[in-house]
Amino acid sequence: MTRAHLTKTARTAKKRRPHPQPATTPRTAPPAPPPAAPPEGAAGSAGSPRAPRAEPPQAPRPAEPDRSAAPSEPASQPPTGPLSGTPEDSGAPASGDDAAVGASEPTAKQVKAAAKAAAKETRAAAEQAEAAAEEAELRLAEAAEAAFDTLYAHAAPALIRQAEVLTGNEELARYAVHRAFDRAWLRWPEVATDPDPVGWLRSQAFELALAPWQQLLPWHRTPRRARGDLQRLPRGARHAVLLHEGLGLGLRRTAAESMASTPTTAARIIRARDALGEEAVAGLAGLLNEPRVPELPAEQVREMSEERLRHQTLGSVAATIVLVLLTAGGLVFGPLSDHFSVSTPLIDIRFSP
Repeated sequence: MTRAHLTKTARTAKKRRPHPQPATTPRTAPPAPPPAAPPEGAAGSAGSPRAPRAEPPQAPRPAEPDRSAAPSEPASQPPTGPLSGTPEDSGAPASGDDAAVGASEPTAKQVKAAAKAAAKETRAAAEQAEAAAEEAELRLAEAAEAAFDTLYAHAAPALIRQAEVLTGNEELARYAVHRAFDRAWLRWPEVATDPDPVGWLRSQAFELALAPWQQLLPWHRTPRRARGDLQRLPRGARHAVLLHEGLGLGLRRTAAESMASTPTTAARIIRARDALGEEAVAGLAGLLNEPRVPELPAEQVREMSEERLRHQTLGSVAATIVLVLLTAGGLVFGPLSDHFSVSTPLIDIRFSP
């Protein structure tokens, strides 16, 4: 059997047995036919030649994908990037949703107008808060002034009479009480919260009235003929017996206001009783029941207190400036005095042999 006959037989078998191919499998080239076997019968061989058995053709295998290539992206995913051809990049007209979003975005003028409105509202709120604070401060000042005037009208007459009995000089008593209220107005928060504002004022007034330097002033000096038995006592004894016997304060409170220990205060009271007598001691309470009307109103006392504070502040500032100038002058001109000092030449005395 020749080679041509074998090839024809294989083609005939292939046509008779077609095999279906998957739809998704790409078409590939048909496989090459199997090589024909060499003829068994050759020249010089004995016997008739035998036809070889034809093998059934094999179905072609689907082509395997190339694994070395990169995996392809799904077809449903839209391309991205500057070359993807989107409406924003390509300049195509935007859709209805994009136009609505663009229209809803605020412009620069709208943002500026909103900022101005917010600043105006903030300024108005700050002005309202400042006005409320000023009004509250004004009400607080009015309440403080009213409380001070009430305390002055209630306590000043009795304090003037007590200081007069203590010193024997009405002018000195009025000055001491006015100065005590002056200090009280400068320290009004402290005095207003004190458990006993009248006691605070009394201790200040008695301290000023009994100060030794007050007797050096001609208008505050008490003449000897005007002094009674109480004014001839020492200052500590007068203070203690007036508080304990005249005002009826306890021993501890008397010691606290007179700024002395309890035994010292008790000794002073006993000494004053012995010097005055029981009858004079019992009459102290009656002497204190004659209050004196203050000459200055409460408003004038407050104004004088504030004026005195301004003068003291200006005086302190002026004294500080003068001290600084003197110190600076001493530092600048002090080292220069060394240049004007006359240097004494040294005398070289040599003894000849």
